[in-house]
Amino acid sequence: MTNLRGQLVLISAALLSTSNEALSANPVLGRDISREWLVRPWEIRYVVFLAEARSVRNSARSARDMNVALEKKGREKVYLLGAELLEPTITFEVPGEESLAAVLIMFDPSGKVVSGNARLRRLTAKFSMLGRLVLTFDGSTVKRGYGLADWSQGIPGDDSFSPAICTRIDDARYADGWDKDDHYHGSFGCREWTAQLYNRAQPYIDVTSYSKCGSFIGKFVGWSRFTDPPKPIIGLQGKTWLCLLDCPVGEKPGIIHDITEWAVKHRFPVPTPPPTQPIYPNSNYKDDLSE
Repeated sequence: MTNLRGQLVLISAALLSTSNEALSANPVLGRDISREWLVRPWEIRYVVFLAEARSVRNSARSARDMNVALEKKGREKVYLLGAELLEPTITFEVPGEESLAAVLIMFDPSGKVVSGNARLRRLTAKFSMLGRLVLTFDGSTVKRGYGLADWSQGIPGDDSFSPAICTRIDDARYADGWDKDDHYHGSFGCREWTAQLYNRAQPYIDVTSYSKCGSFIGKFVGWSRFTDPPKPIIGLQGKTWLCLLDCPVGEKPGIIHDITEWAVKHRFPVPTPPPTQPIYPNSNYKDDLSE
């Protein structure tokens, strides 16, 4: 990832203080850099979005309506709203809690989508010169792609949780003023995911948002590369532990009835809450961010 990180750091510096919308088709530059792609081997095995099932469906419906409305009005957007494509891959029913949905998008080594419905499988993922993860129509030079997520550089000089696949929600999650007891989005985000992904000593990724109001699984994006060993994705929704993805051999996604027994069985440490969340807010890195 080092080369990709370096390329995107240079791009970010070039775009500093200028909006993506303005730069995308800047007549001074003489080209539309929103459709210029980083040329390098594709490394992402999957991207997964997780949120309340009702929220996923509502967001897809709203994004679809907005994309249609923008097209009818002839208004140009750099990319279509990617939320339109996010149909639940699997749902999790937890007694007494909100149902959860995971949207799993898998890629082959060329970046082509190999999961989901026929529409998704027509798309190929690319990183744009704007630092966006975009799903593009195969062979089309006319249709705009779907903006799916951001390729975030995180904190300058810190590679423990970056670069990472993130969303605009994460921009707010790590900024000053974030409500740590937000019981919808949660304080677990892309940095917490990526730190656990990069930590080879960590055998699983715990996506729980631990708050004063109780433990739950919030709204976030996760990802993994072809070079990363599969790690079970687990989380605590209310009082119920779940394995969400990449569960140990012989186990299907669903309820973990006894987390201690499960951890001992697989020779994993029992999950424990971190001292605080978010673990990596911008306020911890003010000197680095001001350089």
